[in-house]
Amino acid sequence: MAEFTVIKESEAPRPSRQSGRLASRMREYEKYVEGVQSGKVGKLTPSRGETPRGIALRISRAGKRLKKNINTWVVDDIVYFQIS
Repeated sequence: MAEFTVIKESEAPRPSRQSGRLASRMREYEKYVEGVQSGKVGKLTPSRGETPRGIALRISRAGKRLKKNINTWVVDDIVYFQIS
């Protein structure tokens, strides 16, 4: 069982923040989500070193951060997404 202790706030380490690179990528995908209006579909083509699955996961997570439901699908290694 875990050991539970209560300490002063000043003794606790500060929470770590996302690295600049990760935060930048998160904002990039949030912009993609915000750029798709109702009745439209976003299209993301992976660049070298990226996988369609990774892109679909990042776009879905961006949608969750923005509280939007995202439908993603992959055809011929191209990721499509729509806000539902």
